[in-house]
Amino acid sequence: MKVWALLGAHHGDNNQAVALAEGLGLQFERKYLTYNRWRHLGPHLLGSTFLSLTRESREAATATLPDLTISTGHRSVPVVRALRKRSGGKLRTIHVGYPRISPGHFDLVVATPEFPIADHQNLLRIPYALTRPLVCEAAGDPFWSAHPPPRTLLILGGPALYWRLDRAEISRAIAHAIEHAAIQGGSVLVVGSPRTPETLLRQVQSQLDEASVPATLVPMQGPPAYRTLLASADSIAVTAESVAMVSEAIATGKPVSLVSVRSTLLSRILMTLTDMVLPGRRVPPRDLRFFWDVLKEERLVGPGGGRRRRPRSDPADLVAARVGAILDSDVIAQSREHCP
Repeated sequence: MKVWALLGAHHGDNNQAVALAEGLGLQFERKYLTYNRWRHLGPHLLGSTFLSLTRESREAATATLPDLTISTGHRSVPVVRALRKRSGGKLRTIHVGYPRISPGHFDLVVATPEFPIADHQNLLRIPYALTRPLVCEAAGDPFWSAHPPPRTLLILGGPALYWRLDRAEISRAIAHAIEHAAIQGGSVLVVGSPRTPETLLRQVQSQLDEASVPATLVPMQGPPAYRTLLASADSIAVTAESVAMVSEAIATGKPVSLVSVRSTLLSRILMTLTDMVLPGRRVPPRDLRFFWDVLKEERLVGPGGGRRRRPRSDPADLVAARVGAILDSDVIAQSREHCP
């Protein structure tokens, strides 16, 4: 079976598509797509076409036909539809995230709770995003010797469309982690993201410099690598605006707490209007309130370091079961058995 993972410019989206492909245990090919100005027309206006692809990506996408595509990001939607049309409807399609058109155009759409997608038989909602396996710390690494357990990891995101980081809340989270380490022992690690403002990183560095316990602001590019930090942490706090970062933290199975973020003026206006006119509806393109509510209902996050999540079905298993119903379930089962 020939499987393509159609990847774009957004690292978090790409990781979900790759995580799904790896989780299925099938051999797959990464196809990095780049787009031209026609991408701004969106999936509804473009329909099924390769028009929005650059020449290089168009050549790569039209050379041969796969049996299955795993796509992410709304820009890939016209491409997937064009591939399916070219295959005479034989191509199987799975989309991760918000395609901005009906799930009926795919065999399966896998989405987290914040997306405003109408209920559909081809839609599978999962509580948090798919993630890839972690990388454990290297034995004897002097960095980890200097940062003993229990380790508290604080992950910082950045401004989003409807949300802004709350610097006071971040400062309180760091202070709480330092106080806990001073009483119980251990260390504090903080890491930012490409979206984290430099001024905030300088504020964090200044606060960590005054700590009486081992406390370090880890460079965004490492070392240690980001996934190694996740694997080596004993508890994790993460700013709440990033579904990808929150999901990666939850997937570790360790206690996770959310650092509150502030709504923007635009967010407050749109949420108020939506709640008044269309109560219970999500504000497009994503309404994080619904994501946070599901996490709390499922007891996946909690205050003061959170609690370990109760036993439940892993999202990857839920997705694999649905994909198995679409494809040959025996092929999926056998492939997953041989995954390392």
